[in-house]
Amino acid sequence: MILEILATVAPVLAIIAIGFAWARLGLPFDSPTIGSLVLRIGTPCLIFSTLTTAEVSPAAVGAIALAAACVIAVATLVGIVVLRIAGLPLHTWLMTAMFGNTGNMGLPLCAMVFGPDGLTFGIVVFLVTSISQNTLGLVVSAGRVEVASLVRQPVVWASAVSVALLVADLRAPTWIERTTTLVGGIVIPSMLLLLGVSLAKMKVADLRIASGMAVLRLSAGAVGALATIAALGLEGAQAGVVFVMATMPAAIVSVIFAERFGRSPERIAGVIVVSTLGTLAALPVIVFVALRIAAATG
Repeated sequence: MILEILATVAPVLAIIAIGFAWARLGLPFDSPTIGSLVLRIGTPCLIFSTLTTAEVSPAAVGAIALAAACVIAVATLVGIVVLRIAGLPLHTWLMTAMFGNTGNMGLPLCAMVFGPDGLTFGIVVFLVTSISQNTLGLVVSAGRVEVASLVRQPVVWASAVSVALLVADLRAPTWIERTTTLVGGIVIPSMLLLLGVSLAKMKVADLRIASGMAVLRLSAGAVGALATIAALGLEGAQAGVVFVMATMPAAIVSVIFAERFGRSPERIAGVIVVSTLGTLAALPVIVFVALRIAAATG
């Protein structure tokens, strides 16, 4: 069991390490261009190819979407309570408790641990998280919602078309499926490389607060996942994916919003670094617990 878990997490750790070493060696890596390529082209293709060819029912997809929303809601409530007690401003810190890195780290893990179904369920969680970040996240950080910006995102349109085909039980032409599958294949390794490069460039400005927020992120996510799994009666890979995604480190988008709205970006970057390193160290345990949850509920 231990060797299987290590074999599962090793590729994830290895690719992140490659990105980290690449940046530390000062080798050229155009993060903005690669990130834009992944977000605007690769991810929509991955979403489309995965959802339209998935052997899962629309009801299962809906259940995962609801679960993702519930986890975010619970994590938000836990974050508000803890931050109020600690006397820390919600506008600055709450996003790091609300949202985990379901893209760069979560999707690869779901695919590695639970296979094609895991990737399908993981993509649904990723979509709900992304939409929530650009709505609730903006409300928290800036006090407003930019609907126009959300509507312009290719992942939203790819999701809408994919869900429509899934519900109608229709398949796209073979050449479209093959093209989107091929292009979508760049997403997972690119996300892991980007995460490694980002870790190499970020600094920890306040270790004490960063460590506390990292613990809050993991705790809030785990509580939200366990409560949601029990409340919705999730089973098997669904339950395992929800737990994995909920226990991911603070999302990198948190520091992007912090820079945009002047919410102590250097301190938020510290939270991302510490929570990511902590999660990487705990990956074998997270995967073990997720597999046990999946087995116990399956």
